[in-house]
Amino acid sequence: MLLGGGLAAYLLTRSDPIDKASLCPQAGPTGIHAILIDRSDPISELQATKVRQNLERAIYDARVGTRVELFVADSDGLTRPTSVISLCNPGRSANPLYQNPREIRKQFERGFKARIDAAINTLMIPSNAKTSPIMESLKAVCIEAFGKAPSGIPLELTIVSDMIQNSNVINQYRDRDYDALLRSPRLQSLLVDCRGTEVDIVYLLRPTQRGQPGVQTRSHQSFWQRYLQLLNSRPRSIDLV
Repeated sequence: MLLGGGLAAYLLTRSDPIDKASLCPQAGPTGIHAILIDRSDPISELQATKVRQNLERAIYDARVGTRVELFVADSDGLTRPTSVISLCNPGRSANPLYQNPREIRKQFERGFKARIDAAINTLMIPSNAKTSPIMESLKAVCIEAFGKAPSGIPLELTIVSDMIQNSNVINQYRDRDYDALLRSPRLQSLLVDCRGTEVDIVYLLRPTQRGQPGVQTRSHQSFWQRYLQLLNSRPRSIDLV
């Protein structure tokens, strides 16, 4: 009996306490996964379903202790974005020796999953903005989400966008020479060190304008892979949706 009580006490001291507001380990997150959603244009119902599936996989398969932060691409690219929500995955499994499985499950379902789902639903509502400052938003997210991250923890970024940059600095409806664009001095103000972040793109396909060639070509996708490398990040996948 004494041995059993001593074991339980030992395990309790070994378990990492978490902050009740953020659900993050008090010692700090074990990883960071930022999600940037560009809602400048409407998307179809099928695209919305596919996006949610992608995000659910990315979020709910995250390592325990990973902080998930949701950002929206700002309509002017000038306002410093703050995360719409920032929560750590508290995990779904409990050790019955010293944890209450029902409470752990409730913490995951209500404290984490339900709040993340509600935030995603809000961000999926299109804003019909006239601009789409993806590069500006990327720079801001790398600074905001990863700038003060402890060294050595995994950093991940998921971008949900048609990836058609449209701001006062660069407009890809006009700037179609991607080799020249990567060498352009205009790019300098948009560069930042993303600290080796692994990047997945959920690439929203747009219908081609009648009588005009579409922007979303293989060359356009290749441009973004090369641009991300300039930001010291590692493009991992592009999922066409």
